[in-house]
Amino acid sequence: MVGIWNTLFGYALFFALDALFEKIFSPRYVAYMSAMALSNIAAIANAYVFHKYVTFKSTVRGRGILSEFLKFSTTYVVTLCLSLILLPLFVEMLHIPPRVGALFILGICTMVSYLGHSRFSFRGGKAAL
Repeated sequence: MVGIWNTLFGYALFFALDALFEKIFSPRYVAYMSAMALSNIAAIANAYVFHKYVTFKSTVRGRGILSEFLKFSTTYVVTLCLSLILLPLFVEMLHIPPRVGALFILGICTMVSYLGHSRFSFRGGKAAL
């Protein structure tokens, strides 16, 4: 359920920001790339809280939370970079509308982030990779 929530939250935010930025920014890629970056940052904060306490039931407390958050964020840096590389390829080369391309990318990044979090972010300091 957490994965579904975060997926919907992140995509809805991207969709809304892209629609807003499309009216404000020119050229078009500035709008969809800005929307992708900002929606990812917000989704990371949202995802950390829900994954920590619900999905992976992490018991890390105190200073360990900072280390855990940094590992968690590292996983999302990978998916953010993947998104920022793939989105312009889908839009500019394949001529797929940004909001549709983002759906394809979302599927790819969901798998990558789940593997990263389950094997690295919430492993209590020991990565299973």
